[in-house]
Amino acid sequence: MKKLTSKSTILSKVTRRSLVIGLVMAAWVNFWPVYASLVLHSTRADHAHLSVALLIPYLFLLVGNLFLGRRSLSPSELLIVCCIGIVAACMQGEWLSNYLLEALTMPHYFASAENRWGELLLPHLPGWAVVNDRTAVTHFYEGLPPGEAFPWRLWIAPLFWWGTFLGAILGVNLCLSVILRKQWVAHERLAFPVARALLELTGVSGTRGTLSSLVRSRFFIVGFAITFLLICWFMLTWFYVAVPPPPILSGNFASKVLPLARGFPPFQLRFSILTLVFGYFTNLEVLFSIWFFHVLALVQAGVFNRIGLEVGNVDPWGSFHAAVGWQSFGGMIVFVGWGLWIARSHLRDVFRKAFWGDDRVDDTGELMSYRTSVWMMLGCSAYCVLWLKSAGMAWGPIFAFYFATLVLYLGLARIMVESGLIFLRGPITAQAFTWHLFGVLGMGPGSAVILTLTNAFACDAKTFAMTPMAHVPRLGMAINSRFRKVLAPSVMLGALIGAVTAMGFILYYGYYVMGSYNFGTVSFRGIGALNLAGFNQLAAGRIQAGTMGTSWDRIGFLGIGAAFTGLLFFLRYRFPGFPIHPIGFTISASAPLRNTTLTIFMVWALKTIVLRLGGLERYRKLTPLFLGMMVAYMAGTAIGVVVDWIWFRGQGHMIHVAW
Repeated sequence: MKKLTSKSTILSKVTRRSLVIGLVMAAWVNFWPVYASLVLHSTRADHAHLSVALLIPYLFLLVGNLFLGRRSLSPSELLIVCCIGIVAACMQGEWLSNYLLEALTMPHYFASAENRWGELLLPHLPGWAVVNDRTAVTHFYEGLPPGEAFPWRLWIAPLFWWGTFLGAILGVNLCLSVILRKQWVAHERLAFPVARALLELTGVSGTRGTLSSLVRSRFFIVGFAITFLLICWFMLTWFYVAVPPPPILSGNFASKVLPLARGFPPFQLRFSILTLVFGYFTNLEVLFSIWFFHVLALVQAGVFNRIGLEVGNVDPWGSFHAAVGWQSFGGMIVFVGWGLWIARSHLRDVFRKAFWGDDRVDDTGELMSYRTSVWMMLGCSAYCVLWLKSAGMAWGPIFAFYFATLVLYLGLARIMVESGLIFLRGPITAQAFTWHLFGVLGMGPGSAVILTLTNAFACDAKTFAMTPMAHVPRLGMAINSRFRKVLAPSVMLGALIGAVTAMGFILYYGYYVMGSYNFGTVSFRGIGALNLAGFNQLAAGRIQAGTMGTSWDRIGFLGIGAAFTGLLFFLRYRFPGFPIHPIGFTISASAPLRNTTLTIFMVWALKTIVLRLGGLERYRKLTPLFLGMMVAYMAGTAIGVVVDWIWFRGQGHMIHVAW
């Protein structure tokens, strides 16, 4: 009995230690990138599905852990910290905090007689969903006058109701991830390249070892040295303008294009280090399909441009050609549907366990029981639907929007799980799908306004934390089973702490320090189309015209894409060696793919050569090379932020840019 008590006490202390560190990490991964991007105007951390907001402090934690000796964190504890941080990092920047605070304030701040928002939009906005006092939002953008108090009363209701809505979305994401974990990991054995890389660094049993063993590898040293020197070279250009920038780096400072032909979109020549790293862990057929279908998308868009075939303008955050984007979304619907169809036996077991308590179905190793997961998913989904209905959206647009959101969330999560792509967007947004399915004539101005308001969690069309959430159960399987049950509530609590940290900082700096308009980002300046001001202007124009109906040509291309993807699945089923994977088709024309296709082609070619000439053994030996590149990239990015903090405050530089 004494031994049992002692063991329980040790377990409690270990769990408490990792949870405290994880929750502190949740706050930190939101504080530092918000400060770096909005105040220093330095590196942003809201572009990738695996955020550098987490990777940088997590790698420092791994290094520090090497020097703690017997008091060091175990691999299970490190993974608990990682799981909390990977989701919490999605609360900052244009993942959530920027767009949400825009949505709450922009309608009243930017309303004018010229744009007619006061008569077209504002009457349809419920008072509990936005800050509806012009003075309060003006002070947020321009700063509080001396002696004025923070307008708490006007902010409490919108933040509370949006908090419950977003919490319900996170709940659905968590439940879906738990429900599909066994299907994706045990039955289909999907690759999980991102999880594999994190497990390699953490040193969990079954991987190659801890960071201490990796750094002794000559391949790790080579990868680290090349990448770190490249970033140091770039930082040197900040001080000496005569020094040319590196010829190969990710981002706008190294962007080149390869013209194809008149009317054809150019091929983007960019190199992304992180895409190269995670692409090394991806299946060859997935890599091949991604670059192959992107080239086909460029050709298709060019042919359409030359013959004059158009279905209208592209939508915000959509593909570079509207017809190709809708075609890809049709493919994604079939891609998700096929995944659920082949999981039907597993899903049947899940629902039998949830509704009838079938003892033959084992869920003891999951983060939550199947009963909890299913009922929580249904409850959170119902709340989201009722929230949108209470806000003023009609039933038809609600279910269309919710359907498209689920397709995008499940589709992008599975694509990241299979491909390791961390720079990823859907082919269209759920808002665009609903707009063109109903039009203003079909949904009415009230639904159109609330649909526009949902861009508060559009997250640059990346999903609201679904992609990292899908990795939590996979990483959780490498955690000691005694710790596993605390993971789900800890992840949700970490997300709450992260959101409060990010938005609390922005509100404080907006009202008391500099005014949010002076943050210098398009998020708070209302410039361009890719922010809430642009979305509101688009909605106001469509409502004022009053002629937009169902876009049947777009629906037609959606059907073509669905049929083509169905054919691909049939060919893969009929001919097991068929080399084309449907993943590439579903995202063939998205903006991040344009900027990473060259890197994807390079890693595909490299991996093909390594496997054919050196086999699996050589492939495994080269793994530290790519992990060294990732560690160097994080270290260089962190040093860049420190350099900006010391020498270039307010005039910083981006190392980790969009893609």
